[in-house]
Amino acid sequence: MGLIHKKVKLTGEGGELEVNALIDTGTKRLLVPKNIADKIGIKPMFKVRAELADGTIKDVGAGPIYVEIMGRGAPDWVAIVEKGEVCIGAETLETLGLAVDPTTGEIRPIRKFIWRI
Repeated sequence: MGLIHKKVKLTGEGGELEVNALIDTGTKRLLVPKNIADKIGIKPMFKVRAELADGTIKDVGAGPIYVEIMGRGAPDWVAIVEKGEVCIGAETLETLGLAVDPTTGEIRPIRKFIWRI
């Protein structure tokens, strides 16, 4: 299927930024490099233990963010990593009511709403 990238708007307490993010269903949550987190004012509220792509386990900071993809937005938690690219994981896509279609590699809505109340 190849790599999937999508425009994503990230909003923190200090501003917003539109970036081209990697969509990675092998990742659970949203990852943002520290330089971008600093730019939009995301401050870590706590640490989470995370397994990195190379298999190492590391404690990383996590904080609140608002994420928007394809006009669908919701609050989420972001893990702040030292370097790399913005990466959108499977649970973040699910939060937004989106999924990757494995036959086309495109992102598509899986429901009409964001939240069920």
